[in-house]
Amino acid sequence: MPKQKFYAIKSTDGGKIVTTWDECEKLTHGVKGVLFKSFSTEAEAKAWIEGVSAPTPKGLRIYVDGSFTPTFDKAGWAFVVVENDVEVARLSGHTSFPAESRNIDGEVMASYQAMKWLEEHDKTAVICHDYEGVARWAKGEWQAKSSIAKQYVAASKPYVHRVTFEKVAAHTGVKWNELVDKLAKDAIAKAKQLADADKFTESASAEELETAIQEIAVEKTQTKKSAAKKGCVKKEASANATASKELRAEKKPSKKAAKDFTASGDLFAGLD
Repeated sequence: MPKQKFYAIKSTDGGKIVTTWDECEKLTHGVKGVLFKSFSTEAEAKAWIEGVSAPTPKGLRIYVDGSFTPTFDKAGWAFVVVENDVEVARLSGHTSFPAESRNIDGEVMASYQAMKWLEEHDKTAVICHDYEGVARWAKGEWQAKSSIAKQYVAASKPYVHRVTFEKVAAHTGVKWNELVDKLAKDAIAKAKQLADADKFTESASAEELETAIQEIAVEKTQTKKSAAKKGCVKKEASANATASKELRAEKKPSKKAAKDFTASGDLFAGLD
């Protein structure tokens, strides 16, 4: 039999305590400025409404949360393990796949990771969550229709016997819930930063490769032009040498004429 819960509701009209989530949802859904929180005892619920510090919950509790931002395709998740209001452990990360249902992917991943942590440490605990589906799907109270819900149900099934669930209102000043919310957001920011850095490196590498290819192409073109130019110069020099040789042969005087030139005393006679 599930444990009795007391839902404390604060509004401008005062406070109220109900004992079922359905009642709490009817009184809070879409109502601006209303705050609500679940407690295991009526005394705690009453103390919260009256602004009195509620007794510190005893035992092992794990606060879970997920986060999503439109500028990154994966969801962040985080959990914080608390025992007698003292932090014992924390873990955070992001989904390895693009988020199917935005932050819901992170919410259920956080719960699953928390269950795995309990299994590894052979412990049981209360999972404190602000997204209702974390408990409803795991306990079979909601039908898992989406892919992410089906995966969560299947993955958590071996570990769900280690946990009970407690819903906490998001952003109502519960310090551990606020902390885990921040950790999930930080996980996304870190993952996005690394992804952006990888993209920049890949882009830089691509630009460097393209530059290198262009430089090689230019170098080859210049080499071909140089070779062609050298070939032309060589052919031209050869042609000039041949022409000069032919001209010299044509104008070279015979031995007899040379003697005649010598005799006349004009060495350049006949070379004009």
